[in-house]
Amino acid sequence: MGDRFMSLDPAEIRHRLHAEPELSGQEVATSRRIVEWLEEAGATRIVTSLGGHGVAGIFAAERPGPRVMFRAELDALPIGETGEVAWRSKCEHVAHSCGHDGHMATLLGLAQRLSKNPPAYGETVLLFQPSEETGRGARGVVESSRFEEIAPDHVFALHNLPGEPLGEVSVRAGAFTCASRGLIVRLNGLCTHAAHPEQGRNPALAMCRILQGLKRLPQQLPDDQGLVMVTLIHARLGEVAFGTSPGQAEVMATLRTEDDAMMRALAEAAVSLARVEAEEDDLGIEIDWCDVFQATHNHPRAVEAIREEANALALPLRELSAAHRWSEDFGWLAAQGEGALLTLGSGEQCRPLHHPSYDFPDAMLTPGIDLFERLARRYQGGAR
Repeated sequence: MGDRFMSLDPAEIRHRLHAEPELSGQEVATSRRIVEWLEEAGATRIVTSLGGHGVAGIFAAERPGPRVMFRAELDALPIGETGEVAWRSKCEHVAHSCGHDGHMATLLGLAQRLSKNPPAYGETVLLFQPSEETGRGARGVVESSRFEEIAPDHVFALHNLPGEPLGEVSVRAGAFTCASRGLIVRLNGLCTHAAHPEQGRNPALAMCRILQGLKRLPQQLPDDQGLVMVTLIHARLGEVAFGTSPGQAEVMATLRTEDDAMMRALAEAAVSLARVEAEEDDLGIEIDWCDVFQATHNHPRAVEAIREEANALALPLRELSAAHRWSEDFGWLAAQGEGALLTLGSGEQCRPLHHPSYDFPDAMLTPGIDLFERLARRYQGGAR
């Protein structure tokens, strides 16, 4: 019986998930394990293949009522774990260094409670979405042909926050996490002998102008929409060969804004800048985008619900004055109902997110489960 899901405590659940992480889009075994555990918990029905390997367990009451969704993420990161915990990753260069194992364990702890005390009316949906780290998962779930089976009236998610007091709830109505996207600019000129650069088209100067121009873009756009930011992350010119004048160059940057409309304006300005500079030096140009995240906007009523239930649990509560700079693809789900993302402090001494020694603190599990259970009961009745 020790291996039965209902006999495991949330920390044991997390440790098992932590030891066997899977990358974005590859969450096959994790998804299968989630399905088995939801079946044991007595989920009314289970929806699979959401946006890839996504899974949703529905706990339904006999009486109609609102549908409340809670979201966790299935995927891990391509990071080699260096921590020495007994449950460290068994997969080389793959680790739950963002705490998604803890987020899943929180929802599974809630599943255990719902199994013993189902909602009085309506449906509670526990969504385990794939590919959050690439920004593709939530959108894939929303665009899935089966999404209507779980489309929420209310939707909540949490993300752990290292550096803040353990169990502290952070909230903010409106923009909560930023939109971001990765820009790749490839310049194509003509390689030639280094002794005769005039016979080719070297993209070096255009590359430098693009780098400088991208860095200046935030100052050139209106600043009344909150944060507007460009981070230069990579540049490459030709190959290491002293006998050649290069013909290719590549520039990469991350664009970040609090507002989706401002992101569109920033992206258009970046593309226009790159094209003008390429044309100036008679260069071909290719532009790609990757890791596209929209901003997460919290509904005021959902935020007020979090405030009230956190206060009822005597959890410390902090109002954020600005959106988090990092991105989270929960924005796609938050827009489907009255949605809100909150952050839950994981301790001042906790390693930063994406650190090779990061490990989600087990002490965070109970506050997260308690808060989500109270939110579910708020809309659907049942003992608190």
